Amino acid sequence: MNEMDLLTRFRAEVPLGASPHAEELFRAGIHDHSTERPVVPPPRNLLARIRMPWRLTIAAGLAAGLAAGLLIAVQPSSPPRPTAVQPSGPSVMTAKLLADRAATAALTGPTVPAGQWVYQRTVTYQASPPAGVPARLTQGSWSTADGSLSYMPGSWGYGADHALYGKLGSLPRNPIALDRYLANLSYPNANATQTNKDVADFSTIEQLLASAILPPSVDAALYRALGDIPAIEVKSHITDVDGRAGVAFVLPETSQSANLEIILDASDYSYLAQAAWEPSDGSPNSAIPFTETAVLTTTLVSGPGSVQADSAPPSPAELTAEKAAMALLNNQKAGLGVPDPSQWIYRKLGTSGGTQEVWARADDTEQGSYVNGTLVTCVRSASCASGTRWLMSAGPAFAVVDPPMREPGPSLPYDPQPLLDKLNTYRTGCTDTAGYCNAAGVFANMLIGYADVGISSLTWYFSLADLPGVTVKDITDAAGRADVEFSFPLTGGVTGILFDATTYQFAGYLKSGGQTLLLQQANVSGPGVLP
Repeated sequence: MNEMDLLTRFRAEVPLGASPHAEELFRAGIHDHSTERPVVPPPRNLLARIRMPWRLTIAAGLAAGLAAGLLIAVQPSSPPRPTAVQPSGPSVMTAKLLADRAATAALTGPTVPAGQWVYQRTVTYQASPPAGVPARLTQGSWSTADGSLSYMPGSWGYGADHALYGKLGSLPRNPIALDRYLANLSYPNANATQTNKDVADFSTIEQLLASAILPPSVDAALYRALGDIPAIEVKSHITDVDGRAGVAFVLPETSQSANLEIILDASDYSYLAQAAWEPSDGSPNSAIPFTETAVLTTTLVSGPGSVQADSAPPSPAELTAEKAAMALLNNQKAGLGVPDPSQWIYRKLGTSGGTQEVWARADDTEQGSYVNGTLVTCVRSASCASGTRWLMSAGPAFAVVDPPMREPGPSLPYDPQPLLDKLNTYRTGCTDTAGYCNAAGVFANMLIGYADVGISSLTWYFSLADLPGVTVKDITDAAGRADVEFSFPLTGGVTGILFDATTYQFAGYLKSGGQTLLLQQANVSGPGVLP
């Protein structure tokens, strides 16, 4: 599921009609960084931004769409938040003064590199929500600090384009030059109007501030750049939807955008919220009801599904799980879909006894292989089943691994630890159940059957990283391939699961000291047919 699918599924907000080109322009203003990880627990003022693709704020999404010249599907207008009375005299907060204060505060924060998992709770308020959606919606979700992976129970997402995040260290630090650079991401044409450039510049900065936990120097540069956008105004005395006193950068309504706000804490200038609204004064653009998304809490955690504060750097196993998860998501993006349950799949396996060829239906209900030179097939329900060496010998059935979307029935847990607990209830013939030996065996079973055919869940990889005592090491497998091994301190059963060190595709497993390697896999028309 891509970012826009997740946005549709998990965010209740004014619907946007965005062309693929506009979506590309919108994403071009974002992310990727590196694989380094954070160690220190950051204070609240730095950790108020995190990318969650399914809940991109209306301010960022709307501004980006309008900046690209889109037509917006809107709802009837409703009264916006009352405009605060601005103080007069020398105490008036200017955009440059607010930018300087926000930049100074940002520079005091610690660096939180790309892969740290963060749990965040947000609240979104809509003055005119869609039918069946509450006006005030509070939700919790997880993401890596760079937004490359995101998780909400029931679904995963990822940031498909990370070009700008990867270049954060080389962005211009001069505010005017940075404004020009960011505006040109959406409007490389020199003939673009200043209004268009201001909207594009503001919306890209807004998205960066809300989408990832940035290096302090980049945060500071973005705030200073806000202060140099010609159209920017300041609201000195506002209250966010959680009742907190704030001060806001405001891009006033134009023919290209609604009123857009980036709201900071009035005392420490940390990021609080984003808002979008248009005045209900009867003008042609008065069609966007007030919408705001505010950050309530942000916590460094050990991984997706955890809500306990944990500032320790992620383990090598967690880093490897993230790479395997990204490989799976990239495969899905490339069109690797779930096969029809009846689809025959050919697999060539490498074992200590040589190579073995196995044909099996995607749902594991029927299997074929050569026995003494004769192709023998067997259905699970037939009498021959007890004498067949099944490729997937233990664990949940296909209907549980990939339950039908429209038919209620049993399914596997989405959170990593509950999934481990569930898989450990299956019996694989091992004895170290306290060490989750059954779960390790079932993982090997599911991965060799489903990992590379578009069925596996990202939760599996993070559950592997949660197995007690797991370590990761580089090995050369029996086929001469460079692999990364999840190694488990078990006395029997499956003691290791292998991933290709370059592609992070599933490569095989270790059991009783021997390797079973997945050498080749392809869809075929039936048993005995070679790809």
